Amino acid sequence: MDGSNGPPSPPDTVTVDEVTDNTAQLTWSPARDHGSPVTVYLIQTRNPYTVGWQRVSTVPEVIDGSTLTATVVELNAWVEYEFRVLAKNGVGVGAPSPVTARTRTEDAVPDAAPLDVSGGGGSRSELVITWEPPLNVEWTLIGPLLSLYWEPVVAMDLEAEVTGYQVSYRRQRHKEVTTLITANASAELSLPEDDIYVIHVRALSEGGLGPPSEPIHIHQISMSARGSATWTADVSPLSLILALTVSTFRSTS
Repeated sequence: MDGSNGPPSPPDTVTVDEVTDNTAQLTWSPARDHGSPVTVYLIQTRNPYTVGWQRVSTVPEVIDGSTLTATVVELNAWVEYEFRVLAKNGVGVGAPSPVTARTRTEDAVPDAAPLDVSGGGGSRSELVITWEPPLNVEWTLIGPLLSLYWEPVVAMDLEAEVTGYQVSYRRQRHKEVTTLITANASAELSLPEDDIYVIHVRALSEGGLGPPSEPIHIHQISMSARGSATWTADVSPLSLILALTVSTFRSTS
């Protein structure tokens, strides 16, 4: 009957299934259409830094009436959000669903290797990540033992705290990777002889693991070797140059 038509009822439940530093995936129950099919679902959010409820950007951009899940995008890192869903049909927009529990987005992780990037000045709703690379990296190779040293990376105000470093290495032309986590700005690796090794150093933050540095290539020969390595920043802000100076000597019989 036409007289019974009205806006849709609110979805009974809304759940937050997966969260990253700038997205949240939502799922909800279907709204009752009250005689007029649901054409669109709308998602709103609020956080401690906004006034009232606001529409958000989603994927898909338009959520049709047959879709019961969507990803909210363009969120800020390390902020608590609440979400609610509304249904719309040919009569109008229905009442909002129950509000989700507060959900905090993840801490941000750099999308490029830590470089000489300046920062600060972020708003209360943003966590600024401003890392310099580990500087003055030095290494010593004696027999199978490789020792690595670098200057610690220190977080400034509003930056994600650096909690340690991951050193990963593999044999050249091999896929198997061995990793070592250290809280210090140094590491020791035992490298079997007679192969070339590729080594990466990553910074760890409260938000997770950052991307790798430029690779370090070390040729582990059957005799002893010594060397040093120094990080220097190229004119390009997205690259690092590792300058290696290696001297070798053969043990006397």
